[in-house]
Amino acid sequence: MFPLSNGERTIHSDVSPVATITFNRQNMLEAGQIIPIKFRDREFRAIIIDPDGLGYNRPTIGLGYRSMSRHTDVPLTTLVKRVIELTDEDESSETSGKFLKLPSGKLFKVTEILGNDNNTYQVIEATDWVELARDWAKKPGKLGAKAKNGLIDFLAWFAAEGLYAEAYTFLKETYTREDSERIQQWLVARQAGKPARKDWAYAISEQGGNSPYKYGKWTNYVYRGLFGMDAAEIKKIWEAPVSGSRHIARNYIPETVGLEMVEYCEKLVSVFELDDLEDAHDEAIRMTQKKFRQKLDAERIGGV
Repeated sequence: MFPLSNGERTIHSDVSPVATITFNRQNMLEAGQIIPIKFRDREFRAIIIDPDGLGYNRPTIGLGYRSMSRHTDVPLTTLVKRVIELTDEDESSETSGKFLKLPSGKLFKVTEILGNDNNTYQVIEATDWVELARDWAKKPGKLGAKAKNGLIDFLAWFAAEGLYAEAYTFLKETYTREDSERIQQWLVARQAGKPARKDWAYAISEQGGNSPYKYGKWTNYVYRGLFGMDAAEIKKIWEAPVSGSRHIARNYIPETVGLEMVEYCEKLVSVFELDDLEDAHDEAIRMTQKKFRQKLDAERIGGV
């Protein structure tokens, strides 16, 4: 993990002994909770991004620059220098905020989160590091041979689900078949999200008029219909949820279910082929809510 420099804050060593981590498995999981993970022959210091990111009591986790520098041989300064901040007038765009930019031009979302040690960390979601390492190894730019080989070695042993399994075992003292299935569904949804939108995007291009903002308009229409807020708002909640908010806001929907709902809803819009886009979206939203209502109710009481 890489704490942001702030006055006299201490930059901690990346791997801390388990005994020094303040943690009680009986307590509610919280965003910013730091957990030590030993995966195969390597040790990581991870941080919880969203306590219910993959469903009730199934958190998403992030890894910082310092951790990945140790395990890929990419210099820490190289990682830090490649972080950029972007803004976009289209509020529904996913290209606003901090990103780590690779020589290929590919961007990886950086989340700033306050750890339970009172340090602010910059982290990238754990499975994104796999894609990052793959892309950088293929298009290394000016990266040195040692770092390039380090990325290749990292890919040779890393398995996204395995790292999550170790984290869940530490947090819950168990890793179930349902945990495994949920993580696999989420990984697939993250990879398949953009291609799955092609049919929906075609419908918008054909019926949405000439406005350059039509995709953002109808994207937000879907998100408001499903979640009661624009795409940018719900994505901010998924990226940096407030600890405990899932118990206060009963309508909280975890990212894994949310992505599945959006994909299903947009698919329905393209299948309906109605002349009126608003009618098509309204009907798709209604049927999506009906399909996922039982699943979400079960999530909230910890039934799945």
